[in-house]
Amino acid sequence: MEKPKQDYEVAISSLKKDRYRITEPRKALLRLLVDSQKPLSAEDAHIALGAGNYDLVTVYRNLEIFEAAGIATRIPTESGKSLYELNAEEHHHHHIICRKCHKAEKLDHCEIEKLETLATRLGFTEVTHVLELYGVCGDCR
Repeated sequence: MEKPKQDYEVAISSLKKDRYRITEPRKALLRLLVDSQKPLSAEDAHIALGAGNYDLVTVYRNLEIFEAAGIATRIPTESGKSLYELNAEEHHHHHIICRKCHKAEKLDHCEIEKLETLATRLGFTEVTHVLELYGVCGDCR
């Protein structure tokens, strides 16, 4: 089975397991996330789906459901806007996000584990982190 189809089927199974209805808007949004090469904002997803086909509130509501079901990750930006991506990756990663156009690039390297180890040595448990980097991309420079 090819990877995008497998990712789609796994996500649909997760939604069913959590007793979410499998509606046409959910399937369309899920296909969009599976096929996307980058994280998307709700507004970008709304436009890509055809703004006349689904209202923006439906897109937001379904992205929140995807996040609650564990099939999508919300990536906050400095401006308060959120980007979403499918949880198909099997390894931990972060992003660098353009302050102007909100384009996000994946960073596969994470040095924060050293700080988590230090926090554990200080007696903290269940240590996690959230890290996103911000800058201005080459197109916006």
